[in-house]
Parts: sequence; structure tokens; C-alpha cells
Amino acid sequence: MLGFLISGVSFVQSLSVYLRLTNNTFMKQFHLLFALVAALSIQAQNIQRESMQVEYISRPSDPLLSGITDYDVMVTQVYKDVFEGQMAQWEIDTKLAQENYDKAAEAYDEKGTGKKILELALFAQSAPGRVLPEKPVRTERIFEQSIVASKINLEGLKRAPGGAVVNLEIQQFETMPFEDRQQEIKAKDGSVSYKYFRTMMYRQLVVMSLTLPDGSSMAAEVLGDEALYLTFTSNRYNSKSALNKSWSQTAINDRLSMAVVQSAANAANSILNDRYCFSAKKREMTIYHAKTTKKADYTDLNNAAFDMGIAMEKYISAPETAKERIAACAEVWTTALAEADYENRKARIDGKVAGLIYLNLINANIWLEEYDKVDALFDQMRRLPTKRGAEGTAEGLDTFSEEQRRRKNINS
Repeated sequence: MLGFLISGVSFVQSLSVYLRLTNNTFMKQFHLLFALVAALSIQAQNIQRESMQVEYISRPSDPLLSGITDYDVMVTQVYKDVFEGQMAQWEIDTKLAQENYDKAAEAYDEKGTGKKILELALFAQSAPGRVLPEKPVRTERIFEQSIVASKINLEGLKRAPGGAVVNLEIQQFETMPFEDRQQEIKAKDGSVSYKYFRTMMYRQLVVMSLTLPDGSSMAAEVLGDEALYLTFTSNRYNSKSALNKSWSQTAINDRLSMAVVQSAANAANSILNDRYCFSAKKREMTIYHAKTTKKADYTDLNNAAFDMGIAMEKYISAPETAKERIAACAEVWTTALAEADYENRKARIDGKVAGLIYLNLINANIWLEEYDKVDALFDQMRRLPTKRGAEGTAEGLDTFSEEQRRRKNINS
């Protein structure tokens, strides 16, 4: 065995000792890192979330005058008027053409056979033919006014004449010339095949307005982007002939028009209810608590989260009872927050748990309509190291609270 001595110790022995020390140090660091990750994982797993959908009555953002209790819906369609005009003119032209033919046929029948033969020979005049105008072809869907009107339901108002009138004017269905396209498909063996399809750009606008009993107009706006066309893409076919055979312009226009107008009517209903009615709405909410362990008892937070869920189920049916239970939950969270230790990760209410309790309190005070307290809680939470980024966010809560405050004030 080859080797040499360094200060009386062989190089092989020195290397062996160095590797053992290095391995021991690495293993200690690895175990320390693993324990740290495990501890953080356990802490993250302690956080519990209770997601719920809150049903509530939203106040109108722009309330109607108190005397307005009834409404009606008037639906008009530009193309319906155009097509009915075309059909009326066609009927007039057809009747006139028939009358002219009848007169010409009667005059021709009164001629003798010799005269008919002579006129045919000299002037190529034969028996008059009946030429009728071509009947107009419908190019877009014509809607039943009552069906479109049924999509509008102003909550809290009665459907009856003499009150406000919702006006929906359906504009004409517009299309750009379709474009034929093809998709190249390469197989594993190198062969190439094609799929054929078409795209077509289209749009249909709906104009909405609300006319009050005094004749004044509100909420006049266009539903749909006046500058934007939507794109329809057909199915893909193995041949152009199959694509041509499947393409029915009228059927496609009907289907697209129905979808656009239905969407616009639904949007109109949502906008009108939000602005002018006390309407039922739903909003997602998450309440946080923590899992009880040997080192920390979170029974108070767990019970409060459970009670909050029960309270929100009764927010519409029994609002006073619901608010009493919400207030009780808020007391529990306020008490827990008082023991928060933002610098001690081992504390029962550390920075992360404290941040989530703040979110719970903010939600509770929004539903209690204590908006000044909401502002104060936001101010406190933003000044403290609550570490709420990973487990919960207050984004959107402040704007929702402010909007609810505005609606409450304007309807008072």
C-alpha cells in the first residue's frame, strides 16, 4: 500500500477522518433543515378555513323615487321592423303583379286566334306570363318580445303598467364575410392531412334604458362593446365539400343571435337590480381558525368559526338573531387578538394567526354594518407584522365595505 506521512499521520488516515467529520456536519445540517421544514409544515397545516357563501339583500346603488312601485318592459327589434316592412311591401308588390297579370291575361284571351298568331309572328308576342316578386328571406332571428321581456325581473317591484318602463332595443345582427381556413396535421409517419373550417366575425348590440313615470330617462347604455366583434369558429371537417354542406348561414346567425341577446338581457337584469332594487346577492367569505394540538388549544377559535357559519345561514331569514351571533363571534376574536405575540412563533396567537383573526373581525363588522370599526381594523392590521399574505388576503374587503357603507347612507 502506497502512502506518505504528514506530521506522523498517513494521508489516507487524514482523508478518512476529514470525510467522517464532513459527513457528520452535513447530516447535522440536513436534519436541522428537515426539522425546520417539518415544523413550518405543521404550523401551516394548523390553519383551518371555513368557506361559505353569504346570501344578503343588497341596497340599490341609485335608488328610485319612493313612489315608484311598478314597472313594465318594452322590447323592440330593429330587424323585426325592417323584415315586417319588407314583407308588407312584398305583399303589395305581389298583389299588384297579380292584378296586372290578370288584366293582361284577360285582354289576351279576348283576342281572336288569328290576331294572336299574327302578333306572335310579327312581334314575337305570346301569352302574358305571370312574374311575381321574390319573397324576402329572413336573415336573422326575430325574437318574441314576451320571451325577452321575461328575463327582466326587478326585485321588490310589481310588474304592471303605469310605473317605470325598461326599454330594450335589439339592434341588427352584423357579420363580416366568413373566411375559409385549414389546419395542417402531421402524422408520425410524416404524412400530412388537412382539416377545413370557417371563422366569422359578428356582433349584436342591445340598447337599454329606464323611463320613469314623469318621462325622464335613466340608465341609458349599450350592452356589448360597440368596437368589438366576436369570432365564431365552425367545426373542423375532412373536406371542403363537407364544410360547405354543413354551413347554414341563417341557422348560424339564429344561434349566435339568441346567445348574444339572452346574455344582454341577463346583463340588463343584473345592472337594473343592482342600481335600483333591493336585490338578493351572494358573496364568498372565508373564516379562519386553527387546529388544536398538544401545545396549543384553539377551541375558542374553532367554536367561533362554527358559530359564524350558522349565523350567516340566517342573515336573511332572521337578521337580528344572525347579528347577535356574529357579535358574539367578534368578541371571541377580539379576546384572542389581545394575547397576540407578533415576535414569538411559538405563541398560541402568533403573527400569522393574528392576521387571520383580523380578517375574521373585518368580515364580522362588515356584516354588522359597523363600517367605522372596519376602517379601524384595517388600520391596525396594516400597521402590525401580521404575516397574512400566505394564508389570507384582505384584498377587495375594503372596497366592498366602503361600497356597502355608501349604499346604506344613500338609502337612509
